[in-house]
Amino acid sequence: MVKITTQDARKGTILLIEGKLFKVTDTAHTHMGRGGATDTFKVKDIVSGKSNTFTYNAGATLEQAEVSTQNAVFLYSDGNTYSFMENDTGEIYDLEKEAIEDSVGYLKENLDVYLQMYQGNVINVILPSTISYKIISTVPGVKGDRAQAGTKPATIETGLEVQIPLYKEEGDEVTVNTLTGTVN
Repeated sequence: MVKITTQDARKGTILLIEGKLFKVTDTAHTHMGRGGATDTFKVKDIVSGKSNTFTYNAGATLEQAEVSTQNAVFLYSDGNTYSFMENDTGEIYDLEKEAIEDSVGYLKENLDVYLQMYQGNVINVILPSTISYKIISTVPGVKGDRAQAGTKPATIETGLEVQIPLYKEEGDEVTVNTLTGTVN
């Protein structure tokens, strides 16, 4: 196992805590007056999907799981199962929707992704930071409506709903930031 300090653990880091794998979903650093600083991690159990929170003294040592990253392509979905093919070996991995819940709304056929592997099992899908999508449906934009900073809701080809600029229409392409869910 790789030893890291609490300052090195970022969003997306895979930690091994008490024999279980956890993916860091959020971090917070707190310093209270004269007392020592603490680092708090919101994590998701990779196997069960349950969320948890761990707090450590700042600078404490944690175990980072030895995870390898493989190039892959998303092939298709048949309901609750998502199929990926590793580029180097051609091996197909079928993942349940619950295992990759954060990525599902961004997956489209033939999308290049990275698979994080731990002891031969896929534990996470890493998406490109931005992906272009076609707008499937949206409402007409009203020029005088500025309550939402000139945006309107739209559904992209994956079924995900995003906020787009008023001038975009059905059939146009938009680039979505997969980390924030916003349109660039």
